[in-house]
Amino acid sequence: MRIRAQTIAAIALPALLAAPLPATGFHPGRTQLTAEERGRIVLMKEGRGPFRQLWQAPGFDGTWGLLKWDPEHSWAVADAPPDLLEQIREAVGEINQERRKGDDLKLTVTVYHFRRQGFLTRPEGFFELVARNRQGQAVWIALDHVTSTRSLAITLADSESQIMARELQRKIRVAFRK
Repeated sequence: MRIRAQTIAAIALPALLAAPLPATGFHPGRTQLTAEERGRIVLMKEGRGPFRQLWQAPGFDGTWGLLKWDPEHSWAVADAPPDLLEQIREAVGEINQERRKGDDLKLTVTVYHFRRQGFLTRPEGFFELVARNRQGQAVWIALDHVTSTRSLAITLADSESQIMARELQRKIRVAFRK
């Protein structure tokens, strides 16, 4: 009987840990979204574009002036690397180096879950990105997860934070053709 319980636990536990979204369709943990904004995400179809889920405000054409970092509201779980938000901020800053027209947006990044994997698997971060206009209204919202793999590294010295930040930067550029 004891072996059977261990076998069941060995099968069930990884399945439970692999599911980052609860049955309601929205992620667990801290969020910077209002209830109405969470409802928009839940109704979205997954798999469009580079992000797992992406919502854009009606009439938003995907352009903006600067994508400003929101240090007051950006947040990461304790399990995340201490430099992860800083690396993401720097990657977002690189997007701003290109000259663009449009209103400035404020970007809040929430790392709501982080898994440090074992020897043969890589760390994985789960992210909520919210860009707001001057009036505080969400212009675009993205939910995604990024696995830090060596194939995404540019150099052997790249940290998992650098790899994840660069991948989020790439996804923003692809989604909005920046």
